[in-house]
Amino acid sequence: MSPPANIITDDEEQGTKSSSSGSSSSSPSLLRICLSAGFVSQSSDGLGADGGNAAHPTTSYSASPHRRKSTDSSNGRSSTPKRRKSVMSSDEGSKTLTLIRTAQGIANSSGAAPVSGRDPQTLAALSALGHWSHSHNGVTVNIIDPTTQSTGGITYNQASPAAVPSTPPHGGVGGSLFKTLRGDDTNNNNSNNSNNPPSSWDTNASQKLNLYSKLTSTFSELYNSTLHSINLNNKSNSKSNIPLLLRTKPTSSLKKLPVKLKLQQQPINTPEQWHDNPYCHIYIACCENVDHYRAKVRPAVKAFVNQIEGSGIMSRDNTAESMATTVSPTSAAATAAAAAGGKEKGKKTANEKALAKLGHVASKSSEAGNFGSRYIIVFVPIGSGATSTSGANSTGAASGAGGGFGGFRAGKKGGGVIVDNKYNNNVDDNGSVATATTSSSTDGASNSNNSQQYNTAAAAYPPGPIAHSSKEVKELYHKFLKDFPNGRTVILGTLLDADVSTISPLKNQEWKAFLHNLGGAIVDGFGDRVRRYDEELRRLDSKRAAFVRKISGEHSEIVVGGGADKKNGLVEDGSGFDLSHFFLVKESLAFTYEQMQLPGEAKLQYEELNAFLPEEAWRQLAQQQELAMGGKGENNNGVANNDTTTAMISPSDLAMAGDSERFRKLIKSSGRDLRGVSKFVPQYMYSREVRLLFQMGSPVDVLSRSKEFLVKEYRSKLLDVGADFGQRWKKEIERIGISMNSSSEKLLEAQSAMKQDRLKKEAEIEAWALSSCWDVKCAAEHYFTLSPPEVISEDGKKDEDTAISVAAPTVEGQDAARCIAELLEFAILRLIRLGELALGEEKVNPIRRATSERPADTLKPWVPWKELRKQSRSKSPERKTSSSEAWTIHLSPHVSSWVRNAFSSSSTYEDTYLELAKAAVYINRRAGRFRFASRLEDHRAEVLISRGEYNLAADVLSNNVGACARDQWNRAHYWRIFRLACCQRVSGDVLAYLETLTQSFNPRLSSVAPKKTASLFQNDLEALITDAAVAEPRWGAFPFLETELSIESETAGKSSQPLPFLRRKLSKYLTYVGDELRFNLNINSHLPRAISVNGIRLYLVTLASYEQVYRRNGTVSEEDAFRILSIDAPITIEPGKNQFSFSWQPMSYNVYVLATVEIQWKEASFFYDSALLRKPLVGLDIQPSEPTQTIELNPLFLIPGHVQNVRLVFHSGSDIITGGAVTLICSEGLQVVPPNTDQSKLEEAWSDECVIPLGACKPGKKIVITTLVKSTSSRSGNDADDIQEMMAKVETSYRHLSYNSVMEKGEEPDSNPMTTLLEAMVTTLDRPALAVDGSEAFVFDEDRVMVNVSLQCNTPVPFYVKEWNLDLPSPLVVEEDGDLNKGMFQHAIPEGEMLLFGFKCLRADDSDEPSNERPILRVVLQDDFGKTFLQVLPLNLDDIYKQLRKEDEYAELHNATAELVCSVKEGSVGHPVPFVYNLNLQSLISPKARRSNMSVSVASEGPRPTILYTIISEGSDWIVSGKVQGLIDSKQSDIVSIPFRGIPTRSGLLRHFPEIIIEYLPITTLSGSLSQTPPITVLTKTPERFKSLAFTNSLSLAVPQDLEEF
Repeated sequence: MSPPANIITDDEEQGTKSSSSGSSSSSPSLLRICLSAGFVSQSSDGLGADGGNAAHPTTSYSASPHRRKSTDSSNGRSSTPKRRKSVMSSDEGSKTLTLIRTAQGIANSSGAAPVSGRDPQTLAALSALGHWSHSHNGVTVNIIDPTTQSTGGITYNQASPAAVPSTPPHGGVGGSLFKTLRGDDTNNNNSNNSNNPPSSWDTNASQKLNLYSKLTSTFSELYNSTLHSINLNNKSNSKSNIPLLLRTKPTSSLKKLPVKLKLQQQPINTPEQWHDNPYCHIYIACCENVDHYRAKVRPAVKAFVNQIEGSGIMSRDNTAESMATTVSPTSAAATAAAAAGGKEKGKKTANEKALAKLGHVASKSSEAGNFGSRYIIVFVPIGSGATSTSGANSTGAASGAGGGFGGFRAGKKGGGVIVDNKYNNNVDDNGSVATATTSSSTDGASNSNNSQQYNTAAAAYPPGPIAHSSKEVKELYHKFLKDFPNGRTVILGTLLDADVSTISPLKNQEWKAFLHNLGGAIVDGFGDRVRRYDEELRRLDSKRAAFVRKISGEHSEIVVGGGADKKNGLVEDGSGFDLSHFFLVKESLAFTYEQMQLPGEAKLQYEELNAFLPEEAWRQLAQQQELAMGGKGENNNGVANNDTTTAMISPSDLAMAGDSERFRKLIKSSGRDLRGVSKFVPQYMYSREVRLLFQMGSPVDVLSRSKEFLVKEYRSKLLDVGADFGQRWKKEIERIGISMNSSSEKLLEAQSAMKQDRLKKEAEIEAWALSSCWDVKCAAEHYFTLSPPEVISEDGKKDEDTAISVAAPTVEGQDAARCIAELLEFAILRLIRLGELALGEEKVNPIRRATSERPADTLKPWVPWKELRKQSRSKSPERKTSSSEAWTIHLSPHVSSWVRNAFSSSSTYEDTYLELAKAAVYINRRAGRFRFASRLEDHRAEVLISRGEYNLAADVLSNNVGACARDQWNRAHYWRIFRLACCQRVSGDVLAYLETLTQSFNPRLSSVAPKKTASLFQNDLEALITDAAVAEPRWGAFPFLETELSIESETAGKSSQPLPFLRRKLSKYLTYVGDELRFNLNINSHLPRAISVNGIRLYLVTLASYEQVYRRNGTVSEEDAFRILSIDAPITIEPGKNQFSFSWQPMSYNVYVLATVEIQWKEASFFYDSALLRKPLVGLDIQPSEPTQTIELNPLFLIPGHVQNVRLVFHSGSDIITGGAVTLICSEGLQVVPPNTDQSKLEEAWSDECVIPLGACKPGKKIVITTLVKSTSSRSGNDADDIQEMMAKVETSYRHLSYNSVMEKGEEPDSNPMTTLLEAMVTTLDRPALAVDGSEAFVFDEDRVMVNVSLQCNTPVPFYVKEWNLDLPSPLVVEEDGDLNKGMFQHAIPEGEMLLFGFKCLRADDSDEPSNERPILRVVLQDDFGKTFLQVLPLNLDDIYKQLRKEDEYAELHNATAELVCSVKEGSVGHPVPFVYNLNLQSLISPKARRSNMSVSVASEGPRPTILYTIISEGSDWIVSGKVQGLIDSKQSDIVSIPFRGIPTRSGLLRHFPEIIIEYLPITTLSGSLSQTPPITVLTKTPERFKSLAFTNSLSLAVPQDLEEF
């Protein structure tokens, strides 16, 4: 495996090597090392996923958006801060990174966590990087491998089920369980099997397979000793569902879990070290065949299973003691013993009886229960029955391998252990949770009912190795499943491969199954362990009430435990609450969660400990320890410790380094209530919580926890110093009181000495808090952006106060910056307090003095500007010399070097404060706390002012002056402006001071500004504007004068136009050339007194030029302006509102912008650009003035075929005509000649177009142009709708009437004249005078029709209607009173008017022949001279005529109606039914004859015709009889009834009935010929249905054939 990337890059290393010159070297604090290493591990440049050691992986985190090498989105610069030399720089940063690199190298090279011989700094780095202890980095799994030779040279074989090597216990504490199972003589282990016949697997017993090394090598090299995607849910058993046991954020799976495989690890019984026990066991069982399994493998595995499931074997002599000391009533072992199946109460099993004969007793042991009962049997087939993959590599393998049960030894002096197999299969888990039995194969059927969970989970795997095994291997595999249902069995035949690094498909399948079962066993073991912890903690918690009462003072007797307390004469209460044991058990549970990669749950245990005993309780315990021990007989701050390694390191360093192993030893030796180490417990818990927070990937929470820890620790230390001072002073008073000769001077001297000692201790605490806060900030810079980048000014110098930061782009960055900002503010308070302690009570801290309510420079008299300038010319202001105040503080060498150097002089002290405050300002802004940053900037500025550094103070204040303006804190805003003005006027910066003075007269500040200060500022302002230096800059719109432009004149309208380049809208007022415009300028002065200005000017800029100016630089100059309107001096601006007016009469058209108002005051000019003001942008849309010119063209129309004169008259009106042209354009059929054409050349001069020039003309002049126009006759073809016309166009250039008078003044620039176009037209009469627009007719009565006609007049002059007439073809005639248009007579008709005519018509039948004539309307028109014109207008009435013809055709038809009536509704088939047809013949008379009131029938020329009727049954279900045919005499009646009978021919519902047909009989006319008769249509109405019934019986009678029907 390639080593992980280095955590420190080269550029970081070079950047951290620089340190302050002249400063003494100091080692970095453990706090800084721990946090720096943790933040480095969080960044993408930190440690790898496994830290270079597969067995000790560290948590890997994704790249952070706040890495120091990322680009800061707020300012676009690289976020890597470029450090510059400062008073706070030291070599601690480079030393810290060196230690981190060293710790990484140690962890990568050693492969194990280094403990002994390491300094606290290295230990702190190792702890933060996650390389501290094996017990914290992953879970432990115990492996029992009989095939591996132990250190004693013993080869494990299966000669006896109890034959195991005598290996000393690994844990030390819990080895007593397995010691009781060992025999005293190991030479006769095979005595019980002496009678067994020799077999093939006994011949190679000396050979070794060493499968443990192969298993660990394969797991490490191929799988990195890590399990992935561990499922924590157990749906089959809710008690084994791990997420239900979690109290933080529940999780259903673990992404990865490091696993450490250990060989034959001995159990540890002490609950404080349960976390060191394995979570499950792996038993490697090699088996050759069934006989081998029965004889050796199964007994050995059962002996192993019996022990780990709680059926441990103990000596009879030690039974009582062991049960009394190790088994509690609520322990898991007791629960397992109560739940053991297969025997009744009071009876012994066969196994117990056999053991009793040998002097042993089988019982439930808490040691075995705490050791874990989850196990996996790894079945390795050997011999001829092995799989093809492993069989090739198992030749010559030890046939006895796989027997025994590892590190567990049983038997006594050659006596074996008799194991009864009858009850072994019923042994259950002692944690009250049934373990699911699982199998590695997907096709193998498990005989256990508890294997359903794993079989479901493993269904996704490919066919396991059991599918590729032989029949004998499958049989052995199923025997393992049947005999050991509470465990998990997998096949790993590939362990016999020679090359462990190769991966074959079979090996991949086997290992997938093995790893899956291993994860499940670990999870089950984890659940069992958590429940055992819960039982133990509940038992301990039951004793907590007495301890709480003791802490609260209810008990006067101090209850302590342990042998060390007895030596000091303290009372021991063995039944009291053991806080030490409770703490260690609680932390052991936290270690367990940390091993399972659940840092949130582990952190919760420490939080509960904090809630159980808060910080004040730990402090009280420490005070009680000091009172009880009296400060004697202790080492390392009151902790009795016999460990030489631990004695070399102080308990505080062990706690801050996170050295769990040695600090837990201190806890054990400190007594039952942790008094000896109570003051260090909060430090230790902080270091542990910080590491867990780093594992959780919560760097912000790390900062929050660090802030909380530092503040609490600081307060606790101060309280300890105060309490110690009180105790010592009390003892001193008692001592002095004994001696009656002591004077008051001695008492005061003793008090002063003790007070100085107290102040020294307080100074040490303040220095510790100050340096610790800075250490946290420096450590966090490895992950977050917390330092501003360097800013280089234009002159190439470093600008220290220009890097204004915005809030961090992410919420995480803002939260982190907020925590660091609060820490730095706390550090600033500590620095100020240290200064007060250093100077003493009689001297004033320079920081306090500078940041007081009334700074020292404000107490001096105000010097006017001119006098101040004179003084500055004679002597420039210099920086004030450092104070010679003595610093009495002396800090220990352990304090950071920059803290010690800060108190070397007042100058370095102030420099330290300035740099610390600057860092706090930047970080507050990153946190979005701009108000806090602004307050700190004020303090920095005041300190710089007190030092005489006015330029730097002005830079700080100028960046900070607008903060209160945004928050509308007017008083604070005015105070900052005042202080900025104080700095600038002393430094002599004329331009900056002028700008500050103008800002001080802000309208929002007028209510809070003192009158005296405002008057002084105006005096300086009036003096400044006389300086020639202020004439060069172009001053912008300052708030001391506010301007607003408006248009007073009335305009034609208003519109808006967007300006994309300004992202604003231009309000345009519409006006015309020549209009007199007036603009109002309102100036609001906020000065306390009136001022006299030189002039006020208004810049008018065209819109096109304004856009170019804005895109160039946004500054409007005189060259850019089209027109400048000005007000001449003298102009006085009074305080308050002032109004001024500008007038303008434009002579050119364009769009203008009222761009800028310039106020000239002495040497300075202030420009108020409209684009920069928060007011509407005003513009003018000047349009050309309305022309007053007119033209007149005569005559009104032309007569076709004649030559006529045309006259054009042009009037100039009030316009000044500069020139123009007249164009005559003729359409097709018209021609024109130029004016004054010679008659002889007339024929050649005709043309379609003629251009006549038009000269200049003064206002009120008239020009007449006369020419000839010729019109041809009317055109032929389809172009009758085209109009012949002559168009006259007059185009002129003109100016306004006031142009000359305005231009004489010389103010208006010259411009182009305006243009206009006049048109006139004359046409020929090529269309009729009247045209039919529409005609329609509709029937409004039976024989009456209304006709409507609309006409349009096309004559250019009015005419009168003289008469009209409507001619209609037959059958329509106009009624006598049908003309409805009498009002039209003598009515004048202008051009385009519509005439509507209406006529009532009558329908006549006097003609049968259709007419081909068309309706015609004749109208006679008359003009003013009496001349008439006849207009013949054809009408389109075809629709009404078609309708009338169709009605006549339908009127000739003959119709009759008939109704069929049935007497009954039902009858039988064959039975006659009477019917009657009722005929109505009235409709046989012709409608046409009725309309003409005539009774003429069809036989009008002779006798009336006879009608023949016929009734038929074709197509129906009937047979008709009776008179079905006959004649009807229509003369008698029009209503005729015809009866007949019908016989139904079928049964059912009959809907078809007989029909009737009638017709006229031919009639012989008078001439003897037969006349044609029309057909008759019969409309028949029949019944809806008839119900015909079938015969049910029949009675027949025989009759002769020739007998007639009766």
